[in-house]
Amino acid sequence: IYHSGVEIHGHEYCFGGHEYEGITGVFVVEAKIGPPGVLFKQSIHMGCTELSDEAIGQVLKDLSKEFIGTSYNLLTRNCNHFTETLVQRLVKKPAPKWINRAAKLGTMFPCIIPTEWVEPPDLE
Repeated sequence: IYHSGVEIHGHEYCFGGHEYEGITGVFVVEAKIGPPGVLFKQSIHMGCTELSDEAIGQVLKDLSKEFIGTSYNLLTRNCNHFTETLVQRLVKKPAPKWINRAAKLGTMFPCIIPTEWVEPPDLE
């Protein structure tokens, strides 16, 4: 299972879940460091965008509205889905398919994925 983000000007943009309604799940971390508990493995150069800094900012704002933290799902709407969408909007290319292969297999064979990986526990 892989975590991915997109590096833009030394910042890495990622997506994660939380329980707060209406709040984005998009966040930014130091590039190649990642969120806590994530081990950096490699960078894949996806190309350069022709968008201005302002246009890139607007893409990030739009995606921040689309990728709300409560919409996160390990199999169907995870950090790799966010990366795929952001890369597509910036450079008009898909992200490598292998990045999200585990999630795709999980949707095809849900019986092999522990329920607690997909459904967060109830808050107390």
